Amino acid sequence: MLVMLFTGACNTLLMKFLVMQVASPSAGAGPRPFDYPFFQTMLMMLGELMCLGAYFHSHVPQKTENSNFPMWIMALPVTCDWTATTLVNAAYVILPASTIQMCRGCIVIFTCLFSVVFLGRRQQAFHYVGVALVALGITIVSLQALFEPSGPGPMKQMAPYIGIGLVLGAQLFQATMLVVEEKFLGKYNVPPLQMVGLEGLFGSIFGVFILFSLQQIGMESSTEALYMMQSSKAVQFGCVASMFSIAFFNWSGVTVTQTASAVARSTIDVSRTALIWAVELFMLWNTFSWLQLIGFVVLIAGTLIYNELIVIPGLKSSESARGILEDSKDCHA
Repeated sequence: MLVMLFTGACNTLLMKFLVMQVASPSAGAGPRPFDYPFFQTMLMMLGELMCLGAYFHSHVPQKTENSNFPMWIMALPVTCDWTATTLVNAAYVILPASTIQMCRGCIVIFTCLFSVVFLGRRQQAFHYVGVALVALGITIVSLQALFEPSGPGPMKQMAPYIGIGLVLGAQLFQATMLVVEEKFLGKYNVPPLQMVGLEGLFGSIFGVFILFSLQQIGMESSTEALYMMQSSKAVQFGCVASMFSIAFFNWSGVTVTQTASAVARSTIDVSRTALIWAVELFMLWNTFSWLQLIGFVVLIAGTLIYNELIVIPGLKSSESARGILEDSKDCHA
C-alpha cells in the first residue's frame, strides 16, 4: 500500500517535472520546454509493458484461467487509454499537477452514468449524493484554476479552462475504458497483472505507429524528445523514473486489490491526491488557495461516499450496486 501511494504520487509529479524542463531539441537549437504529450504517453505504455515481464516471472497457472482469451479485444480499451493519457499529458503544461489530479476525480461522474446506461446497474441514493459532491468539488477546484492560475517553469500561456477541458475529456475516455473492460473483458478470467501488461504491449505497438505518423506530419517530433533525453540529465531522469514508477504502481495496485480490497485502493487514491498537493506546495510549484482546499475536501467527501467509505444514515447501501470503480481491476496511473 505504501508503494502504491508513493508511486501513484510520483506518476503525476514526474510528468509535471518533465514539462517543466528546458533543453535543446537538436544540435545547435535553442532550449525549449519538454512538451511532448504523445511521447509521454508512450513512456506510460512502456511502464505497463514491464508488468508483463513481472507476470511471466511470478505467475503460477491456475485451472480457472481462460486460455482462449482473444487478445485483439484489447484494442478498444488501449485506444481509450492512449487518448485519455495524452489529453492529461497535454494539460500538464497549463495546470498544476494537484489541480489535474483533483479534476481527474470526475471519473466517478462518468462511471456512474455509464454503469447505468451501458451496464444496466441500479445506482443507490448514496451514489448520486457522492456524484453530486464530486461535481461540486471539481467546480470549486476549476474556479480556483480560472481565477487564481499558478504554476512555475515554462508554462504555456493558455487559458486554464483549456487545461480543465483536456482533463475532463480524458476522464470521459478513461471511464469508457472501464466500461469496456467490465462489459467485454469481464467474461474472461485474466490475471490483472497480465491484463495491464497486455495493455502495455498493445499500447506500445500502437505508439510506434502513432509517433511515426506524428513525426511525418510534423505534429510532434519524437526525435527531438529523444535528443532532449540524451542532452539533459533531468529529462533523462524524468523519463526513466516515470516508466519504473508506473510499473511499480501497477504491480502494487494489483497486489493491494488481491490482498486487501478495492476500498483500500480508493483510500490510497484519495491520499495520493493530498500528497501531490503537499509536495507541490513544498516545491513551490503551486501556491496555497483556500478555494482549492475547500474544493478538495468536497471532492474527497463525494469520492468516499460513492465508494461507501463514508456511510450516510438513511441512504440504503447495496453490495450489488457498487460502481465499477470499485469492481474494476483497472490499475492505471
